Amino acid sequence: MKKIIALTAILLVVLVTGCNTKKALSSINESIFVDKATPKKSTPFLLFDTTSKKGNNKKWKLVFSDEFNDKKVDTTKWTVEKTQKKRVDVMLYADENQVEEKEGNVYIYYRKSQMNDTTYMAGRFNSKGKYAPTYGFMESRMHLVKPNGFQMAFWMMPEGKGMASSTPADGTANDGAEIDIVEGNKLNAFSSGLHWDGYAKPAHKSNGALVKTPNIHDAEYHIFGFEWTPTYLKFYYDGKLVREMTDPKLIPKVAHFLYFSGSCFGKSDWVDGDVRQNDYIQKGGVAKAYVDYVRVYQTNEMK
Repeated sequence: MKKIIALTAILLVVLVTGCNTKKALSSINESIFVDKATPKKSTPFLLFDTTSKKGNNKKWKLVFSDEFNDKKVDTTKWTVEKTQKKRVDVMLYADENQVEEKEGNVYIYYRKSQMNDTTYMAGRFNSKGKYAPTYGFMESRMHLVKPNGFQMAFWMMPEGKGMASSTPADGTANDGAEIDIVEGNKLNAFSSGLHWDGYAKPAHKSNGALVKTPNIHDAEYHIFGFEWTPTYLKFYYDGKLVREMTDPKLIPKVAHFLYFSGSCFGKSDWVDGDVRQNDYIQKGGVAKAYVDYVRVYQTNEMK
């Protein structure tokens, strides 16, 4: 009898855990993902549109947020990566020492590794397996590191099979895409756009483009927003619409998780500078990007 009771208890725990995971990924039980420190009347930061005479008039509901006001990363929302990546001329490592939450921000650090002269460290963290919405308004207030051989990115990736879930590649982003909300790769511009149908040629497709932002590094923070609906994608910089996509083939239709990452580059036409020529890093200095908050909103039409 005791064995039957114990087995029943285990099954109940498994069922409850499974249900909670499903709710997390589908945003059904969003209350557990909303930071209590987020203002209750918070809405997406959107500037008044003088063309349409409309501003932020949608009925937004906050479904996920992190104000990063604690002393450690919330592991119910985020996973700090322990990974390595080989680039053409440098090796890149990420571990728990390159991500730190303190003083109202979460910091991503960039530094030279002690392993050898071609290895560098940069932090990365994501919500894979913990929170992955389908549609919504994703917003983050961030400080971008100056791209002297490195970059900071706020992006999304499809949950599950990834961005090449169809076999063969179907030529659309409907089954998932890399969604780059901001990649801080230039001194006076940042990149945004999509990658889909995997990364291998010839199937891989992308539509990345630079958003010109003169003097972007003069201010400590900027707000980057991304509005994702079944019919369009809109990218915002400090409340201003800077890019829009309406082609049905470019609209992802599956759940995507949130991603914040630092990266280092050697000789490249992608990022301004070369980390190997960065005197500050070479002499033991530590560069940093940081995130003040991330918030996700939805409307009834998005669920």
